[in-house]
Amino acid sequence: MFVNFASDKLKIMIQTTRLILTRHGETLENRQGIMQGHMPGTLSPLGIQQARDLADRLKEEKMDAIVCSDLARSYDTAKIVGDSRGLEPRPIALLREIDWGKYAGGKLAAIDWTRLPEGCETLENLMGRARKFMAWVCKEYPGRQVLVVGHGAIDRAILACWEGKTAMEMAEMPIMQNTSFIRLNLKIGYDTRTWG
Repeated sequence: MFVNFASDKLKIMIQTTRLILTRHGETLENRQGIMQGHMPGTLSPLGIQQARDLADRLKEEKMDAIVCSDLARSYDTAKIVGDSRGLEPRPIALLREIDWGKYAGGKLAAIDWTRLPEGCETLENLMGRARKFMAWVCKEYPGRQVLVVGHGAIDRAILACWEGKTAMEMAEMPIMQNTSFIRLNLKIGYDTRTWG
C-alpha cells in the first residue's frame, strides 16, 4: 500500500511482516532442567514429534520463509517443518538463546531472572538482540509471513520488545512451551497479535 503525502515525489510503502514465533522442540537437556544457552542441544524423541506436529498444525498456513537460531535444537526443529513444505531454514545468530557463560550446563531452577549471575548475558543485551532481530526480519522479509524458531528467553525478549516492556518486565513473563506459537504482525504505525 502506498501513502501519498501531498506530493507525487514522496511515497512511502507500508508493509506488514507477519511472524509465527515458536520455540524449538523439547531437548534431552530440557528434560533434565539444564541451562543450554549457546550449547547445541539435542531434540528428544518427544521434541522430534513436537516439530512434526508443529508442521502439521501449520500445514494450511502460507509460509514464505523459515528463520531460526543457528543452534542445533532450533535448526533441527525448523528443518523438520521446512522439509514438510520444501523450505530451507535460514539460521541467524541473533536468535540464539541467552548466553549463560560459565553457567551453561547448570540447573535452570537455580536462576533468579531478576538477578542473573555475573558472566551471563544481561537482560538488556538480550532485549537489544531481540530489537535487532525484529528490524532485520522486517527489512529482509517485508510483506511476507515468516516462521521464526527461537528459544525460551529470546522469544520472550521478542515478545517483550513487541509489547514495549522493559527488561525487568520481560523477566516476569512466562516462557513459551516447546513448539507453541504466537503470531506477531510487525507494521509501521501499529501491531496486532493472536495466540496459536
